[in-house]
Amino acid sequence: MIPADTAVERLLAKSVRYCYENSEYYRGRLDELGVVPEDIRTPGDLEQLPILLDKAGEASLREQSIREHRHPFGEHLCAPLASVVGVASTSGTTGDPTYYAFTASDIAITDELWARAFAFGGVRPGDGVLHAFGLGMFLAGVPLVRAIERMGVRAIPVGAEAGSEKLIRIARHMRPTAICCTPSYGEYLSAKGDMADLGIRQIFCAGEAGGGLPEVRARLSEGFGGATVTDMLGGTHGIINVSCSANAGMHMLGQDHSIQQLIDPDTLRPVSVADGAVGVRVKTTLDWQAQPQLRTSVGDVYEILTGTCECGVDSPRARVVGRTDDLLIIKGVKLYPVAVQNLLFEMGAPFTGHFRIMLAAPGPKVEPPLRISLELEPGAGPDAVGDFVRQMHNRFSVTPEVETLAPGSLPRTTHKARLIEVAEPAAGRETP
Repeated sequence: MIPADTAVERLLAKSVRYCYENSEYYRGRLDELGVVPEDIRTPGDLEQLPILLDKAGEASLREQSIREHRHPFGEHLCAPLASVVGVASTSGTTGDPTYYAFTASDIAITDELWARAFAFGGVRPGDGVLHAFGLGMFLAGVPLVRAIERMGVRAIPVGAEAGSEKLIRIARHMRPTAICCTPSYGEYLSAKGDMADLGIRQIFCAGEAGGGLPEVRARLSEGFGGATVTDMLGGTHGIINVSCSANAGMHMLGQDHSIQQLIDPDTLRPVSVADGAVGVRVKTTLDWQAQPQLRTSVGDVYEILTGTCECGVDSPRARVVGRTDDLLIIKGVKLYPVAVQNLLFEMGAPFTGHFRIMLAAPGPKVEPPLRISLELEPGAGPDAVGDFVRQMHNRFSVTPEVETLAPGSLPRTTHKARLIEVAEPAAGRETP
């Protein structure tokens, strides 16, 4: 996944030195390992380092910097606070959000990479892009609108929180050529109104699984009158991964700004990049100023595809398998909730694709049976649930216990969907 490029090596050496000199946290970690910046010259050298910062560590650094410095950007903030001119965050679906700081240079990199993604998907200056993600501090919210405007494209910043009726009404007035939304919200919009006659040519999906599945892409395309569907991932730290017409994973289009590597989730040892390799993604930024990433991971598990794609673009591609903090183990069988989501998306009607895995206690170990609550359309045949259970058993060697819900029973989100729900412990009883 790393280009053999001396320019990349020069940027890497400079970035490691920058982290060491400007972050007490990174300097302390490297000193503990007996590593000096001069030891890290190539991507191969990086693989000798463990993960230096993970999701839990980032949360700890955030709390520490709030206490000690009165800002939430963590002890890995390397740029002066006065130079932080942009702020974004995660959705905070499962806890306090992670806050992302941007200097002017970081914003320029992010805008450049979003422009690459949209151009890769067919958007050109003069087009109009309807924004149907959440419009807040979410990485694909206000920052994405800014990036669209700066690439010379007309941003239509309605936001999903405006509601589907208003969004569709504005779309009829503005006649956008593209729309950005989660796959499930795109399907919801096409069911609510006739989107096929709006002239939308491209649908850009992010925020949840589904945009890379042929079945979902076909339904979205049909619902929007034959529009092409592009799946995207990234938006910060010099990372943007984008699918193509061949739909064979997402092309890594930010390799001049970041390095993405893999480690084995069990042994934590480096995974050699080869076609079909699977591992936890570890990222290192090359020219990020505010919160540079040096061997950091939020637990994304990737499958890597190599070689020239059918579309003709010769770059590594990634498929998201799941997240390590979502992993469940049922009688020794590993299951990522996103795999269940993908299965429901593939099966389509009468399933809406919305579900919750219901746990009595936090994972990863789950006492069988695995309980799943899922939405089912009215009038579904008696075999629908049986088909789902059989598919779960055949694919994942897990036989779930299923509760059916009416469509709309589970809350909708324009951000990352919540797939697991843990029961509150009974009064006087601690959760193990």
